[in-house]
Amino acid sequence: MTNLIIVYVLVVALIVAFILTTYLVSHNHIMKYTDNWVKRFFAHPMLMYSIRRILSAFISLLLTIIVTFFLLRIDDPRTVYCAGKWIKFSPQQQEFLCSLKLHRLGLDQNLFVQLIRYIYDILPFPKSICVNEVTNSSGSAFICLTEKVTLINFGTSTSISPGKQVVDFFTETMPWSLYIGLGGLVIEIFIGYPMGVMMAKYKNRWFDKLGNAYIILVGSIPGLVYYYILQALFTEVFGLPIIWDRGNVISWIPQMLTLGLGGVAGIALWVRRYMVDEFGADYVKFARSKGVPENTILFKHVLRNAAVPLVRSIPAGVIYCLLGSYFVESIYNVEGFGDLLITSINRNDYPLTQAIVVVSAIISIIASLVGDITTAIADPRVSLTSKN
Repeated sequence: MTNLIIVYVLVVALIVAFILTTYLVSHNHIMKYTDNWVKRFFAHPMLMYSIRRILSAFISLLLTIIVTFFLLRIDDPRTVYCAGKWIKFSPQQQEFLCSLKLHRLGLDQNLFVQLIRYIYDILPFPKSICVNEVTNSSGSAFICLTEKVTLINFGTSTSISPGKQVVDFFTETMPWSLYIGLGGLVIEIFIGYPMGVMMAKYKNRWFDKLGNAYIILVGSIPGLVYYYILQALFTEVFGLPIIWDRGNVISWIPQMLTLGLGGVAGIALWVRRYMVDEFGADYVKFARSKGVPENTILFKHVLRNAAVPLVRSIPAGVIYCLLGSYFVESIYNVEGFGDLLITSINRNDYPLTQAIVVVSAIISIIASLVGDITTAIADPRVSLTSKN
């Protein structure tokens, strides 16, 4: 473990040195009169832009962890960790075991010390945790039967499956959310993009009006009502299974269609909007005056330029698949990440709820970060140069 800590310290030191070097070179504090590949690498505007976005994302994540931590500490920890436990012992022994449990978890200290400990637990540093803990026969102490070294420790469940590691819940539920989310994303892309292109090409004609009617319909109906309508349509009309079954791939189709068809409207709306704007650009008018075929203008020039702002949605959509849809998974009883959040809230499983919120924030921030950087790379019109 000592060797791992040394490696982590070296990695952090290298990262800090890299960021500092990039800042000094990009602002001409060092290597001012040098012109080689090293300076061109560190002085590249995209590198400094990426570092700023990563640091901003890190600050956002830290604030999310702090806010979530304090919100979920409003309730008395004795109610969370001790209620209904050790019922075979006397009230005095239960009180003693509760105090001992809170002390072992560090919950008898002030909130700021608890916050520092929680941040340390979720940072990827090696730490030893107890995964199988029991009380002795007299109820005077805890005995750890099994210990293991882990990098991330979100704690254990307190109500859904007492004593079970929170990380184990993630490994069990995230894959199913990912499978269903990727299926919905494929439907969004392969229906939404062509639909938006055709709506822009045939603006104000019957296909455009029909597409706009669908977009308005989806946008005006509350999401939960829309999901139930699709569920009734898929099960009553098409005879698809109403309950998700991990062993029956056919039962996955309703969830994929529900997620995908809801996203089609948003993608089609933005594709149509960007393409209509591009149709009024000067280069399109010039191409038409030169007799360039309309389909060539559409697919070779307009679509390529209009798709750039939408590039950021693709990596973000892939990453968001890990989160799943809270309502869709709850409606179809999918044992996914979204359903796990609702269950943890209903069962007052605070450690699990806090871990889900933190992981969701990490995924959302990474999705936004990847989308911004992808857009900056894909769109040459984005200026990354500093005022200097």
